[in-house]
Order: sequence, then structure tokens, then C-alpha cells
Amino acid sequence: MMVLASCNRSVSPSEYVKYVENPNNGLKIKQEINGVGYTLQYQPIDYCVMQEERSFSIPSETFKAEYDRFKGLEHYTFRIEKGAMDSLVNKLGDTSKYKKGITEYFDFWIQKDIKLVEGIDTIPCSICQADANTGMASSYAFTLGFSNKNTQEESQADRVLIFENKFLHTDKVMLCVKGKDIKNIPVLKLM
Repeated sequence: MMVLASCNRSVSPSEYVKYVENPNNGLKIKQEINGVGYTLQYQPIDYCVMQEERSFSIPSETFKAEYDRFKGLEHYTFRIEKGAMDSLVNKLGDTSKYKKGITEYFDFWIQKDIKLVEGIDTIPCSICQADANTGMASSYAFTLGFSNKNTQEESQADRVLIFENKFLHTDKVMLCVKGKDIKNIPVLKLM
């Protein structure tokens, strides 16, 4: 048996994923601003490995190799409610121009408008990958990565994701994941 992380309680891989994805645990934050819903999901590295491998049963050597690949970044998924964002675009007039513009913005420029504040540090977004499945999905989804000198266990600071949509000039979005909630993540128990 292999145990990873701190002195919190140990849980199975399926319990771990449920814990991370449960909004009551403070790692999944939802907020509505001007009728548009935004969601931020903090993703600990153990969670990223299980998502990447699409399995709860990962050999320890594979787990370690994948874990090492994800180290050095803090990982998040950021979602913007598609219907509400599209209705904002429709109100702007020349919808085909704006729909093309918003697609280009989400594909190429959004990364510059996202940053993470951790304590007194402001960290630019290092990785911003638009989800290829947004055509049929109810939200625009982005996988985000921010350079991180500290490990999850070392940092007690809150993380505030700041998004300023410079294409549509919507209000600033600020989504906060509390450091105490990150610290309370249970230990992943691998068999």
C-alpha cells in the first residue's frame, strides 16, 4: 500500500475524487456575475493523475511518473456558462463578428486575462487549454496551470483566480479557493 500527502485522513481513489469535486469542500467555487455563471475547480496533482489515467487503479510506478509530470504547476478547470455568455454576445449587434471574435479570444487570447493571486504573489497563467468539446457542452471550459514554487502542503495562502474579459469588457471575476480547504484535502490511499 502507498500513501501520499500530509497527515489528513486517508481515502480511496473514488472517495478522493468525490471529495475534490464536492462544492461543500471549498475546492469547486461557483459564482454568477451579470447573469453569467463561472466555476473554478482546484485540481490537486493526485486528482490530475487520476483524470489523466481515467482510472482509480493505477500502478504505483505509473502514478509516480504521471505525478512528476504534473509537478511545478497548480492545476484548475475554469468554466464559463455558455448560454449566458452567448446571450451577451447576441446583444452586441453583429453577432457573427462577435461569435468569431469570442471563439478566437477563447482559443488564443484568454490566457493573458487570467491570473492567480496566492498570498502576495500574482502569478500569470502558464497554461490555458480550451476544452475541445465545447460545441455541445453547456459551458466553455479551460484547463489552467500556474507556476508554483510551493507544494500544496507548504502553502497556507488563499488562491484567487482573477479573470478580466477584455474582449467583451465584462466585470472582473474573482474566484477564491481558501488555503485551509486545500490543506484539508484528504490523503490519497493507493493500493
